[in-house]
Amino acid sequence: MKQNEKKKILIVDDSEMVRNFHTYILKMFGYQVGTAENGAVALEKLLTGDYHLLVTDINMPKMDGYELIRNVHAQGIDIPIIIVSTEEEYKVSDCGINKDPGIHMVKPTDPEKLVSTVRRLL
Repeated sequence: MKQNEKKKILIVDDSEMVRNFHTYILKMFGYQVGTAENGAVALEKLLTGDYHLLVTDINMPKMDGYELIRNVHAQGIDIPIIIVSTEEEYKVSDCGINKDPGIHMVKPTDPEKLVSTVRRLL
């Protein structure tokens, strides 16, 4: 059994290609991965599942990444967050909370940087 097999990561992005890319990378390193196509689906999964890390896009339909992060904090879900978005769409102030909501990575994500960041947070 690999050391990371018990660590569950939720990847949230409206692009199936991005979800598949991140899933492939993280599974290669032994992580369990769940996916959601928007913040509403992600919040439901976070409330019912046992995830250790959240990787989310910002610009998504139904519930964007900022609203997802606000809801995660409002629900008292204590989970590290990695935001993966374009440089232009990310603004800490839009999260509506007093502290930086997580680590920001720019799309397209460098696989080595993603894995090293996940390792550091977990």
